[in-house]
Amino acid sequence: MGSLKTLGFLPARTRPSPQRPLDTHRLSGFLHNISLYLQEMGAELDEAPADLDEEQLWAKVLQFLLSQGDGRPPPRPSFKVQDWFLSLRGSPHWDWLLGLLQALLSLSQRQPHGSLLALLSENWRTVSAVLEAALQALVSGTYGQASAGLQGFICALQGRSDCAFSVGWLQQLLGFLETRSWKPVVSLHPSGGGAEPARGSGRLKPFSLPPEATKQGGPAGNASEPAAAVQSSLLQALYRSGGGERADSAAQESLALVQGLDGLRRGLLHRVGSSVYANLRRKVSRVTMAMLDDVSSLVDAPQPGARGRCSVGDLRQLILWGVRHNVTWNAQALGVSSQGLPSSLPFLSCPSTSGQDEEASQRTPAQTPGTPRKSPSRAASEPKRLHQHPAAPAGSRLDLPPRQRVVNGSGRQGEVEPFTSTEILEAACNDSIPGLTGVSNFTVFLYCKLFEGENGSVNPTAAQMGPDLHATCSDAAWYLSAAEDDFLWVHVCSEFFAHEFNNTVCANTSFWLQRAQQAASTKDQHLFTQTSIDELCVQLPGQAAPATAGPGLDDCVLQLGSSSLSAQAFRHCFMPNDSVLSSALCAKEPHDPGSWAAAYCSKTLNASRADPADPCQYRAWAAHDFANASLLELCRQTQGLQEHVCLNADLAALCADLRAEPAGRKCLLRRFFDMLPAPYALDTAQLCAEPAPLLLDVIHKLSVCEVEGGQREGLLVALGYVLRVLDFLVGLSAGLEEGEGEARQGLRQAILLSSLLDNASWAALQPEASTSVLHSVGVFLRRERNATLKEDLLSCFSPVLWDLIQRDDNSSALRVLLQEYLQMPRDSIRTLVMSAEKDAVKRFISHMHQSWDQLQVETSQASQKELQAMETMTAAFIHKFPRVTPELFVDLSQFIPFMSVSDIMSFPASLIVNDSVLTAIRDHSADMKSLQKKAFVKRLLQSSAVGDVPSWPPYFLSSILPLLPYLPVSHFQQLTSQQLTPLVALLGNSSLDGVRGRHVLRTLVSEKEDLTSDDIQRLGGLACFLDPVALGHYLQSSPVSPAVCQQLAQCVSGGLVSAGGRLSAWLLPAVRALNGSSMAPSDLSALSGLLPQLGASFLLSLPSQQLVEVLAQPGLRSFSPAQAFQILSKISKDTNLTLEQLCRLRPLHSGLSPAVLRDLRWPEISESAHCQCWRVLLTELKPGQRAMVYDGVQEAFRLQNITQRGTCLLPFVPLRELMEVADGEAILRRIGLYRDAQWSPQQAQFLFKQIHQFKNITHTSVRALGHISDGMSCDFLRSWTNHTHFAELLKFVSDCPGGIRPSLQKCIIEELRKRPDLDLSVLSSKFAVTLPVTMIEKLSNSSLRGIFNHIQAHFADFLRLPHYKQTNLAEMALTELGSSLAKEEIDSSMLDLLGPLLTFLDRGSLSLVDRGALAPRLEEMRNFCLPKEALRDISALLTQKDLFGDPSKWQTGDVEHLGRLVFSLSTKQMNSIPLTVLNKDTVEQVLTGQRRWEDSSVGAVCRTRCMDERRQRQQTQSLLRGIVKGRSRRAKMPVPSCADIRGTFPSAWTSTQLGRMLLDDLRQCVEDFGGDMSLSPEQRRALWVKLRQFFSPVREVRADQVLALGSLVTEMGERELQDADITDLGVVAHLGTLTDWSPKKMRSVILAVMMKRKLKVQQLSVTDLAAFGHLICGLYPSEIKQLSPYNLSMAVLYLREIALPCTEQQMEALTSRLSRPEAFGPVSAWGPEVFTEIGTLAAGLEDMVLSALVQEQVEGITPEAIGLMSPKKMAVVFGAVQLSWLSVEQAWAVTEEQWDELDTDQRHAVGLARYEGDVLLEMRGRSSAPAAVNTDCLAVGSLALSLLLWQLI
Repeated sequence: MGSLKTLGFLPARTRPSPQRPLDTHRLSGFLHNISLYLQEMGAELDEAPADLDEEQLWAKVLQFLLSQGDGRPPPRPSFKVQDWFLSLRGSPHWDWLLGLLQALLSLSQRQPHGSLLALLSENWRTVSAVLEAALQALVSGTYGQASAGLQGFICALQGRSDCAFSVGWLQQLLGFLETRSWKPVVSLHPSGGGAEPARGSGRLKPFSLPPEATKQGGPAGNASEPAAAVQSSLLQALYRSGGGERADSAAQESLALVQGLDGLRRGLLHRVGSSVYANLRRKVSRVTMAMLDDVSSLVDAPQPGARGRCSVGDLRQLILWGVRHNVTWNAQALGVSSQGLPSSLPFLSCPSTSGQDEEASQRTPAQTPGTPRKSPSRAASEPKRLHQHPAAPAGSRLDLPPRQRVVNGSGRQGEVEPFTSTEILEAACNDSIPGLTGVSNFTVFLYCKLFEGENGSVNPTAAQMGPDLHATCSDAAWYLSAAEDDFLWVHVCSEFFAHEFNNTVCANTSFWLQRAQQAASTKDQHLFTQTSIDELCVQLPGQAAPATAGPGLDDCVLQLGSSSLSAQAFRHCFMPNDSVLSSALCAKEPHDPGSWAAAYCSKTLNASRADPADPCQYRAWAAHDFANASLLELCRQTQGLQEHVCLNADLAALCADLRAEPAGRKCLLRRFFDMLPAPYALDTAQLCAEPAPLLLDVIHKLSVCEVEGGQREGLLVALGYVLRVLDFLVGLSAGLEEGEGEARQGLRQAILLSSLLDNASWAALQPEASTSVLHSVGVFLRRERNATLKEDLLSCFSPVLWDLIQRDDNSSALRVLLQEYLQMPRDSIRTLVMSAEKDAVKRFISHMHQSWDQLQVETSQASQKELQAMETMTAAFIHKFPRVTPELFVDLSQFIPFMSVSDIMSFPASLIVNDSVLTAIRDHSADMKSLQKKAFVKRLLQSSAVGDVPSWPPYFLSSILPLLPYLPVSHFQQLTSQQLTPLVALLGNSSLDGVRGRHVLRTLVSEKEDLTSDDIQRLGGLACFLDPVALGHYLQSSPVSPAVCQQLAQCVSGGLVSAGGRLSAWLLPAVRALNGSSMAPSDLSALSGLLPQLGASFLLSLPSQQLVEVLAQPGLRSFSPAQAFQILSKISKDTNLTLEQLCRLRPLHSGLSPAVLRDLRWPEISESAHCQCWRVLLTELKPGQRAMVYDGVQEAFRLQNITQRGTCLLPFVPLRELMEVADGEAILRRIGLYRDAQWSPQQAQFLFKQIHQFKNITHTSVRALGHISDGMSCDFLRSWTNHTHFAELLKFVSDCPGGIRPSLQKCIIEELRKRPDLDLSVLSSKFAVTLPVTMIEKLSNSSLRGIFNHIQAHFADFLRLPHYKQTNLAEMALTELGSSLAKEEIDSSMLDLLGPLLTFLDRGSLSLVDRGALAPRLEEMRNFCLPKEALRDISALLTQKDLFGDPSKWQTGDVEHLGRLVFSLSTKQMNSIPLTVLNKDTVEQVLTGQRRWEDSSVGAVCRTRCMDERRQRQQTQSLLRGIVKGRSRRAKMPVPSCADIRGTFPSAWTSTQLGRMLLDDLRQCVEDFGGDMSLSPEQRRALWVKLRQFFSPVREVRADQVLALGSLVTEMGERELQDADITDLGVVAHLGTLTDWSPKKMRSVILAVMMKRKLKVQQLSVTDLAAFGHLICGLYPSEIKQLSPYNLSMAVLYLREIALPCTEQQMEALTSRLSRPEAFGPVSAWGPEVFTEIGTLAAGLEDMVLSALVQEQVEGITPEAIGLMSPKKMAVVFGAVQLSWLSVEQAWAVTEEQWDELDTDQRHAVGLARYEGDVLLEMRGRSSAPAAVNTDCLAVGSLALSLLLWQLI
């Protein structure tokens, strides 16, 4: 050591002279350069002129630092990297470095080189990464501090005397400020903060110091004059002054000063620290990745599943997965971060040091008067404990902690009685325990002498402390033997017995020689490295220790030299607090069962558990408790409180306050930084720590201890320990260097990795750790965009997260987890649940059930994908448990709304009758769908425990009350009056339908005419089912209260009563009497179901703005055109109607007119906001109105190109306009816009053709075309038939969302027949259902099930198929899905699977239906389509004796139960139903049910494709025979009232009956007559004759009155039509849809419109032509030829679906205009898209033109156009070859009249086209055709047989 000091590598005892030249390559030279740099700065500051009046020290510093000066750069220190490394954070001592080198040499000598090198080579990647990071950490810590010029300053503040920076004046200043409760003038806020001061920092203090504080005296003690001047100048910058304006000025200058200093600091540190810490972060990242691989190989990885993804994992694997995928874990909350110096070496097993202890114990007290009893290994662990416990001060000052609170052994705060520590100390004195952990032996020795003196065991005089301590400080042997262990008392000796300490140690040469000899003989490296005694000797001269002692220390020291010091006072001054003593004792290894320590610890544990009034149970605190400063101070040390507060976002503001340490425990350096007004992000708790002793202790232990576990595990744990030390070292400069936080974060992730090897420590986590893990996972899930990565996390570690959530009761984490589950693929959700342990899933379900209310799941706002995910998760939970128990069902109850019908039916029948299960179903019934409720009812009825319906007790009926409305009618009608009476009030508030409600009324309420308002209100919802006649009598006889009106209006709004039925005839006058203008908006909303019937006469009295609000309600029914026209015109005139408002006024769209559109405010089209509105306006309106809307769009955006109007408008562009603007190049240039538009088939064909002509389309590029690919041509498809990607192309085409054109579908089928080797399973179910029957039969079972699922979901598409294919598919479904046919019976389960396919089975299968199973399902069957081919079989089934039996014996309940199914009866059966049963109420119910079904999507298609309209009218007349005819032959023909008209329909009554109606009834029902399009000319004429008097003179008839007359307008005279004002295009558009015009009247209307608008034929616009509709046939052919070809080609988009009543000459004139160059050009050049565009107008093409069409052109003709051709024309123009080109839809459009005109070859060609080339099916179809069609059967059969043989050959 001496040789090293001589060479200059170790610091000298005395401070070097500034005049002595130094070597700049040495550390001392480095510090000297910095000192010179600071001195030159100070000299330049002194030379600057100063304002004597307002001289401010900090202002001068700031002025110098920020000024440019004279351009001369300031001097810079010279240094090298070696200086930074060797400085080791500014430490000027090198002794410990030598010890470190010697310890490393000793370690290397001890370890075998071979095994060590082998171990290092095997793990060199990890070891090298750790070493590189360690070097970088050492360099980075010094770099920032040296560059910031803080080396000497920190050195001085740490209490050393050999520094170039003196802070004596600062110590006095701090004492002065602390005695006067100093507060800074300026309070700075952190960057980005608000105006409120931050609560977390103790340095950001308010302006609380009064001005008088600055006028008080100076600090205590003898302060020199220069120090006083410095204090004065500094105080002027930090304090407020007494003057007003001067105070404000000073405050402003101080603010600028501090902000400038802070900005300078941040800028300097940014330049210095960013690059260094960037390197460190990279090194740490390398460490993490290296350790990640090593730890992964040692920690068991989760087992991969079928798809390569793990299915289960534990918490350690979750942490490991997170580190690998950049999840940032909070290592501090997980308990593995470095809080101060690491306290132990967990990977070492050290030998016993009992021999040394015995040697020490042999020393007598006379030889070492201060040495008490010692425990094994105490000497080695004592320095570490001095750092840990607050009782052992750090640095050179004795800072004693306040003793106001202690922490008990269970981690809770409270007041602890004094005897707690007294017992432990007494046990230490009488050897009951081997010393005290954390307390030096000498301290225990001193306490025991006092304690024994007070107890009388020794002489009190001999127990006095003064002489003993004085003697100990004079004993050199004591310093040599125990000084390092009892360094606290060495400090006491050096500062309070300085004379004895100087003589015994510092000035005693023999002491140092003896110390060196002792070290050499024992080879104890600690004696070389512990240089604290050297430091005390350096500091001793000239120091005034008592001047800086705190108040508590002064008292303690004074008592040391007197006899007044008691044992209790000594404990208060020098002992740790009670909780530390208790915890240290009881945290050791288990004590012997009979020992004192074991008994004490057991008593303490029981006491802590039995404390019922602990105020520090922070998890039970309310929100205001956390704001209680007193309570927080009391419970500051409670375990887990800080983490709970700091990890909670709502309490984060309290985090810094809670972590702030009391001022009494802070060292001098820390106190200084805490008092600075600038916001330093500095970890001040680490400022005074010294890492050197710890590192030496670690190396020493490595040289004498063994590594536990395997070599590799031990190495990783040891490297983890090194990382902990590095984390501590880097943290020493926390806040002083930029980037330090990120570097430490990376270090802590590596530390976390190393801790994963200890499985035991991860077995149980603290609540704070659970919260932290869930928080980190939640942050990762919210920020991560890689769905696959998130899916891996959730799939593998969901059970771990479930346990953490349940343990932590963390609803927010559960909410995040549930949201992520809903975004996962459905298969992944199912796999996740099924792969988890059953117990884990059950616990998770239970916890979710308990936390469901806190999750705040809003299903109404969930997307369709999220709802499907919930359904999948629910199904997975149910399938996880084969047998669902009542307890499990209750836990699953929140998922009831998401249960599938099949899962509900899979529950045990006994489960459903359980009381708790029924309660859960009742609680969640409001969110359930009707199908789910029906499923629960079905399963309930299958239980034998429920018994027969009449035996059900009242309590059981109450428990299933939400399910009663879904009880099958056959069961519901068995309920008796005794059962229903207690439920009347409840049933009145339920959702009973008409059949069940009327059964309740028939059972409980006697029929009577005189109803009162009390009766109606008492019945509640059941009042909807009262006899309308009785209600009408009540409504007409007395004033009706608003409450009753609203109650009955709710019946209409809820769909329980028809809005246009008999009741409305009496209810509407009563409501009109209420005066709508005086009603509140809520009352008007209650009448929403009646508003369309109340009409304009009631609503026009309301302000227009209120009208908009009322009529924009969702779910409101549409108004009639007449009412909508009036209301919309008023709104348009009174308000600035916008497009957004018009979109919301959907019920009024039928009243649109050009005037409204002209005044409409058109904003810029928004794709998201208005697309749905555009689709409604341009699809649901009449053709003329659609043209008006499109014309309005063009007018509003006439300056924009068509392609700039949004994707949603493109499908409504006429083909002619699209041809003008779209060529191949333009389309490809804007393909991003075009590909997503929902193009019509003809548009897609045109666009595809244009692209294909411009650029070659490949099988891959066709995918980029989006919906344009729907227009693919057959030639393009055939060009790929021999290509390897043909199957892939077929799959893509079959998956096209827009559907496949019939012509392309036929082309694909033809190619599939040529390629029998192709796998048909690649085709989508949507396309496969259209395949020929023979191909469908060859499909696999999975493909068939896919087809059946598609049919159930899209049944309307199924109804468009030919009937033979419908029957075949239904039979296939029966074969594929049925498992009970072995019993030759279609049971209940099979009926549920078949659903609406039931009515399409053939006669033999229908006869197998179990009638008992069918009866409960008749309500569902009422919604089925009844094809005309199956009506006879269905009728036979319903009239079986075990079902309904003979219709002549039916009751009213039977007809109500059947509903619209009665139309399946034959005319004879219908006529046999008793007339008493077919009363007006019952018949109205049946007709209302039929109309509602026809208005549904399925009913609308079924009516046009599957039903016989003529038969339906006959059956309806039979149903009405008892109402419209006299009940006997002699009875007079009844005259209908308006109520009767609405209870039936106008055309049900003869013209004579209609002509006899009262005028008031006629006027009340005008719109009902006008809306019935089935009225005969005689009926319309009779009505118009009666109504003419209300509309005279006709020239004064308003537009809305014309709309109200509807079809009756066609009966006006020609003169009347010319006089009427029908020029408004909105009115014309409605008249153009009427089909009963005579040619003369059509001409009268169109000429009147043209004359009044002063238009010529040539001037008719697109909108005019579209609005005329059928009226266009009022023009002569010569006039038609004058129409604008271009306008007509644009208008065909709106005329293409109309069956124009024109003559053949008129149709040919129209098509001739379309073949003009201004339109589509010559017909020979038309593509199929043009034929599709003109629609029905193609039927008017000339014969020669039609006969010359090629196949592609024929394929473009619509089926409607085929059916409109005259039979003779079709037979002439289309030969057999051309007819063979027809698609299936075109072939089935051929009418019977057309068929009759065809010859044999033509019929055969049409037959093969119908049956898609299947000869056998074609023959079967012809044999079942009418006899008139089956001519020349022998010839046809021979031809079919020949074709069959030819195919076989």
